[in-house]
This record gives sequence, C-alpha cells and structure tokens, in this order.
Amino acid sequence: MNYLSAENISKSFGEQMLFEGITFGLARGEKTAIIARNGTGKTTLLRILAGMESTDSGAFTFRNDIKVAFLEQSPDLDQNLTIDELILSANTSVLTVIKHYEKVLQEHSKEQTQEAAGDLEAATTEMDRLHAWDYERRLRQLLDLFRITNTEQLVGKLSGGEKKRLAMALVLLDEPDFLILDEPTNHLDIDMIEWLEAYLSRSTLTLLMVTHDRFFLDRVCNRIFELSLGNLYQYQGNYEYFLEKRAAREDLRKVEAHRAGRLMKRELEWLRRMPKARTTKSKSRIDAFQEIKEKANLEEEGGELVLRVKSPRLGGKIVEIEEMTKHYGPLSIIENFSYKFAKGERVGIIGRNGTGKTTFLNLITGLEQPDTGKIITGETIVSGYYRQMGPKWKP
Repeated sequence: MNYLSAENISKSFGEQMLFEGITFGLARGEKTAIIARNGTGKTTLLRILAGMESTDSGAFTFRNDIKVAFLEQSPDLDQNLTIDELILSANTSVLTVIKHYEKVLQEHSKEQTQEAAGDLEAATTEMDRLHAWDYERRLRQLLDLFRITNTEQLVGKLSGGEKKRLAMALVLLDEPDFLILDEPTNHLDIDMIEWLEAYLSRSTLTLLMVTHDRFFLDRVCNRIFELSLGNLYQYQGNYEYFLEKRAAREDLRKVEAHRAGRLMKRELEWLRRMPKARTTKSKSRIDAFQEIKEKANLEEEGGELVLRVKSPRLGGKIVEIEEMTKHYGPLSIIENFSYKFAKGERVGIIGRNGTGKTTFLNLITGLEQPDTGKIITGETIVSGYYRQMGPKWKP
C-alpha cells in the first residue's frame, strides 16, 4: 500500500502552469528525488504535499497511521525563543508522549487507583513504541553532530545555516515515517552530509526530496521524478539512468515535433485553399490542425541564460582591508586581517559552519562594522550582495 497517493494534481500561478494533472505514488521505503529546472514547481509541489499550499485541482492522501515531516530550505523558527525553549515547544509526537507520560506519572503518585495504574501502563507502552526513553541522549547527539552547542542562546542570533541544522535535528529526532526535504545538504559540512547519507540510506522511512547535489542523490535515492513542461516523468533508477532515459525522450520529442512541423505546413496550405463554406469534415480537420500546431511548437527545455550587464569603468582601487578585527563576545571571528582585492579577482571563502564566513561578507559590504581596522572601497565600485536568505528589496 502506498504511503502517499496523488492524483491529477494541478497548480498554476497566474498564466504560468507549473504542473497539470500529475499522478504519482510512493510506497514504504522508497526514496525519491524531484529534478527540474529552477522555477518549474519543485518546491511548490513539496509545499502542497506538506499542506502549506493548495492545489488548483486534484487530490492527495497519506496513509492514516504514518508520521509525515517537512523540512523547508529556510525554516521559519520563532526568533524570540532560546534553542532550549524551541526544542520544548516543538510539536513532535515524541515530546507529546513524554509530556503525557510525565503528567500521568505525577497523577499516579498522588492517587494510586486502578484507573491511574491503567493510564500509566498505557503511557509507558507509548514511550516504548516511540523509543522515547533515550530522547535526551539522541537529542544531544544530533545537536553535537550539527554543531549546535549553546542551547541557551536566542534562535534569532543563529546564522541561516545554524537555523537549518537545528530544524533538521528536530525533524530527524522525531523519526518520521515519511520525510519531505527541500535542499537538505545546504549549510552542511562534508561530515554532516556523509552522516545524513548513511542515515537516510539505511533507514526504512519513505523520502521525497529536492536536491541539486547529484552525488547525494545517487547515494540516497532509488527513484527520480522529473518535472518538465507541466508533466511528471518517473524513473526507477539512479541519476545516470535518468540522464539516458531523458535524452531518449528528448530525441523522440524532436522527431515528433519535426514530423508535426512538416504536417502543419501541408495543413496550412489546405486552410488557405479551403472554401468558405465549412463542412463538418473540414471543421474537424481545423481542430486537428490546432493539435498539430501545439505539438510542432512545443517548447524545448534547456538553453542558456546570458545576462549582459553594462558596468562602469573601474579605478585602480577595488576593496582594501587594513588590520580588520571582529569579535562576538569571547569568540574571535577574525584578527588583524589585511588584504587588497585586485581588479577581476575571484576569491572563494571556505570554513566550517559558524566560523564567520557570512560575517566576513557582511563586514566588507558594510552591513557590519569591525571592532578595529578599516575597509576602504574604491570610488567607482558598486557592490552586489546576494545573501543566504535572498536579496532585500526596497519597498
């Protein structure tokens, strides 16, 4: 029996049709990745299945007795809570069972009746079923793995990557039966990705995810969905198998489009010669022509987006950093750093999560100020900064 069954799902935004009448199902233990070009509806489909967006038409159902969890690209966490408070307020089945057990235990200690004993036995059975006895140990293991150390700090003080890793720890801790992930490897170090690969591969959970990490996909998934031109194509295999089958499908589509194009030319000639008095037969031929025209003009996916930007003439000075230092309390982010950026230079910044990569970018773009030192920007320089959480637009 399927854990998820979806039938004739359609969704559009204005005149843009993301997908139309797609039908699919996922059985227990299947691990599926959704592949598509950006903007074609991958995340929208995940949000529909998570109950966060509605469909235009169609329906889907999860099996009644399973736990479903969804981890977004940018989780919406309460910024005013500490990490400890957020963990305790999480609406997870394990925490619900633990809180119920503690309440029943307290009532049983006050009133040792047969009814209270029965309630305690039932609560204990639920604790066993959800492996809730070692919740605290598993929580600490996951927080350590994802390098969430100071649980007394406010969630609002965390970086975007730390928030994503905290949300992932809470989702995995609840041990869902059906897990929906949107770009799970974003903000993870290599060792975290390897751990997540191993966990998902050996787990019996059912997985549906969007990822641009081909290697992660190959190691975890045994099935691929492709969203293309409003349709959903399904492949039972790895990424290489998907590429082979998609190429074959594209070749066939090109042949059909070419054949339809030749037929369309013949039908156009017939339309020009057609008498004004239209018979039933001629009307049906006109309708058939419209179908041929649509097939011949079917949009081909692919192509390259080229952005040409007219840039001002640069002077000799780009950005110069002189003895820059930055601390957060006792934590040293950068000490007495100096550097001169050269014209046309391309620099990559690497470092473990939480070591200050984003802070460094904020410093050189003026969003944060150093404790000591100077950052001098050339007079002709115009900066562009695309951040983790996306651009900030002026109202």
